[in-house]
Amino acid sequence: MKYFTYELIAAANGWTDQNDDSEADARRRFEETVVEYRRALKDVKPKIGKRAWEFFANDAGPRGLHDGRLISLSVGDSLDCDPDGSKPLRVNSLTAKARIVFLNYEQQYLYTFELREVSSLETSLHAEEHRGHGLGDLYAYEILLEDDGLLRIGFLFASGATIVASFRKLVFRRKRLKRRYESDEVYG
Repeated sequence: MKYFTYELIAAANGWTDQNDDSEADARRRFEETVVEYRRALKDVKPKIGKRAWEFFANDAGPRGLHDGRLISLSVGDSLDCDPDGSKPLRVNSLTAKARIVFLNYEQQYLYTFELREVSSLETSLHAEEHRGHGLGDLYAYEILLEDDGLLRIGFLFASGATIVASFRKLVFRRKRLKRRYESDEVYG
C-alpha cells in the first residue's frame, strides 16, 4: 500500500500507544493522505471502466467496502479453465489472472475484482486471533497508475494483512444481493 499504510491508519485510529498530540498529528497526516490519494486517483480514470471509477472515487457508505470481508482470492494462468479433459489448455496463450471477491459489511453487495495480465501479486494474510480466526475487516483499499503504465491495487485489513497486485486490466463487478436474513444473524 502506497498511501494507506497500516502504520498511518493504526496511529490515526488510536490503535497504538501514543499521546493525544501524536494521535491528532496522525489524524492530520491521514487527512492529507486522502487528499494526495484523490489527486493520484485521477490518473487512473482513463484506465478503468466507469463503474470501477465511480467505486474508487466515491467509496463511502453502504455501497463501499470498508469493514467488508474477503470471500476468496484466486490466482492462476487460467482461472476459467475446467480441466475435465475435453479441451486442451493452450499454454502458449495464457496470462496470469487474479480474482478477488469481497462481501460488503452490510452483506448487500458482492464485489469482484478480476485482474488481468497480472505481473505481481503479494499477500500478507494472517488470521485474527481475537475473533474466530478470520482474516478480519477490510479497512482501506487503493488503486494507482504505476510509472510503467500498469495498474496497482491494494487492500489493507484492520489486522495489518494486505493484498497488493500489479496488472494491466481491471474487470470490476458489483452484484446486489437479496438478503433473506436479519442483520443480527450476521454475528451468530
